[in-house]
Amino acid sequence: MSRTADDDTRERRFTALAQATGQTVWRLAPDGDRPLEDSPGFRALTGVSREQWLERGLLAGVHAEDREHVEASMRAAFAAGAAWELEVRLPRPDGQPAWTLLRAAPVTDARGERLEWVGVAADIHKRKDVETFREMMLGILGHDLRNPLNAMMVSAQLALLRAREEPVRTPLERVLASGERMGRLIEQLLDLTQVRLGRGIAISPVAADLREIVEQAIEELPNGKTRVRFDAVGDLRGTWDFDRLLQVVTILVGNAIDHGTPGTTITVRAVGDAPDAVELTVHNLGPAVPESVRDSVFEPFRRTDPARRHGARALGLGLFVTRQLVLAHGGTIAFESSDAGGNLMHVHLPRRPPA
Repeated sequence: MSRTADDDTRERRFTALAQATGQTVWRLAPDGDRPLEDSPGFRALTGVSREQWLERGLLAGVHAEDREHVEASMRAAFAAGAAWELEVRLPRPDGQPAWTLLRAAPVTDARGERLEWVGVAADIHKRKDVETFREMMLGILGHDLRNPLNAMMVSAQLALLRAREEPVRTPLERVLASGERMGRLIEQLLDLTQVRLGRGIAISPVAADLREIVEQAIEELPNGKTRVRFDAVGDLRGTWDFDRLLQVVTILVGNAIDHGTPGTTITVRAVGDAPDAVELTVHNLGPAVPESVRDSVFEPFRRTDPARRHGARALGLGLFVTRQLVLAHGGTIAFESSDAGGNLMHVHLPRRPPA
């Protein structure tokens, strides 16, 4: 197929637009294996030679620690044939690795046949430096806050044991309740830091019973336990991190209480009919979450109702941490919401986490 003047105009327009946004343009063959032409902008950004670019393309200069992962991710993206983006560490002219964002999209003809890949590369190293510094500070902050908080809690507990008069006991009970809430916030900040730094959340699986976990979570609720109905069906035993799953159930049930219509029942249901997995659902009758934010309920620092600030969910980290804990166990979590049906959290949990 011969090129037309319109083709050349569109290509120049695309190149000018990419350059105006501070990004570098490149083109690859339909299978993504080789560049179709030189990319002086990519070479200027990364410091790779013309020969390296023409031979290895986007993989030229990828950091040794990232090479296997990046190559596998790119091959999967090219095979899928859909637009993709990837953050990689590539060299700079001074030889130091720096974070680069690669975006690509396929170009097809009128019949849908893939003609080539076009993409851009953008320097995001400064942004990544800021993110890494923020995550490190969050980790340091969470770690250093726990020691004085623990000392405060122990002192308040000792004072409460000795206190007899109600005017003294009430403030101490409030101190302990606030301290427990602060402790949950700190733990969630630490969990967020672990995930953002790429370390994930560690779990310690042991033989456990989901029925016992749910019953303990409901018993430990600071308020609203009388509104919770728990239905247990089948064999609910598995190999899980007891404390981490207790955290999952506590967050989900607490969230349902906070956002449910006052006075209505919160239904927790655990089903263990399948041989290799159990199902956990938490349902509340409350206003539907707006459709525009349903897909982001598991993202950090997102709240479906910013006007509400309850307990450990005040930072908008509860559902983010919950999802990470479920993923660490090899499970999945989904959210459904409607005006007629209320809000439902559904956790699919394998009886054994991945090795």
